[in-house]
Amino acid sequence: MSSIKHLDRKPIVCNDQASLYDIDDGIAYFELHSKLNIIDDTTIDILNTALDEVETNFSGMILGTQADHFSVGLNIIQLLERAKNNNWNAISNTVRNLQNVCTRLSMSQKPVVAATNGMALGGGCELTFGADAVCALKNSQFGLVELRVGLIPCGGGTTEMVLRNLDGQQTSNPIEELISPVISTYQTIRQYKVSKDADDALEYGYLRRSDQISTNRDNHLSDAKQLALSLWSDGYSPSQSQQMYVLGEEGYNQIMQHIQQLHQIDTINEYELYLAEKLAYVFCGGMLPKPQYVTRQYLHDLEHEIALSLCGEEKTHAMIESTLKKGKK
Repeated sequence: MSSIKHLDRKPIVCNDQASLYDIDDGIAYFELHSKLNIIDDTTIDILNTALDEVETNFSGMILGTQADHFSVGLNIIQLLERAKNNNWNAISNTVRNLQNVCTRLSMSQKPVVAATNGMALGGGCELTFGADAVCALKNSQFGLVELRVGLIPCGGGTTEMVLRNLDGQQTSNPIEELISPVISTYQTIRQYKVSKDADDALEYGYLRRSDQISTNRDNHLSDAKQLALSLWSDGYSPSQSQQMYVLGEEGYNQIMQHIQQLHQIDTINEYELYLAEKLAYVFCGGMLPKPQYVTRQYLHDLEHEIALSLCGEEKTHAMIESTLKKGKK
């Protein structure tokens, strides 16, 4: 993946999911190395441990992989098993822990750069949202694909897209002028769109214009390291907690009017309509009486609430099982 040699070095911390290496110049490299880099509780645990180490002893961290894909997201096999066993505490803890570690990435005392390649889907995409910057190999495919398995992005992904979707817009404008970009971003999630490559990810909002695209796999990790060093040398300061502007009940009603039209012409079925409603509820900040700013934690709480409710739905179980069967073919 890169000319930087680290595999002959002893990791600082490691488990079956990931390892943290010192790659010199004050930069640490957190390498995901499980099958498809599926995220589970142990992945989140070691990432928190790595952040402890980096904040104490390093100037920055790269989050990446030597594998073909950055991460395909949460362990849905484990999620399905817990849901069928009514193990709601375990599901709740995983959702909260993923939200918290993604928030911690964004507010770390040291800069974090996500070096992506291949697929960064679901929870994998949410990890990149937490980074201060992304150095994406051109072949990187990003997507919040949770609705494909009857869920919503609940590790902070919906929240981050709410933040990004009105970036640069005058929130004092009437809702009629704001609803178009909101519906466009909402549809990106509802239709679980996956970018063809890193350039395409810019158009979907999965990458920001400030992120970097790398074209050479051999130099990818070196590019990410240089980006981390630049962030630190330029006087890095952690991100501040941002508030998100949501459209409340009025925005929710306008989105659902659009979705109802799709349902009436048989573009989506009854359960897809139900999922669309749940996503719209979170995306608009619930049934607030008027558009307003809300905290990140407020939207995280809505993500958590809806994710747990959907895990209890038998049709969501069936969608997860269908996806897993397709994956085995």
